[in-house]
Amino acid sequence: MKFGYILLLGLLLLIDILTFTEIASMVRQPSDLKVAIGLGLLVVLIIANFFVIRYSINRLKA
Repeated sequence: MKFGYILLLGLLLLIDILTFTEIASMVRQPSDLKVAIGLGLLVVLIIANFFVIRYSINRLKA
């Protein structure tokens, strides 16, 4: 049971790396709209990470 949550955290790390490279490429664009979308996606990524990590840690302690 705990292996699934550890696997979830590993997949989250992989997704974070790939998503962050996409966000970084969007922020470097000269368009203001692309920069705003990139920063918005960064905020969504941070919030999603917080909840997934918090859920996994609580499940691992149980």
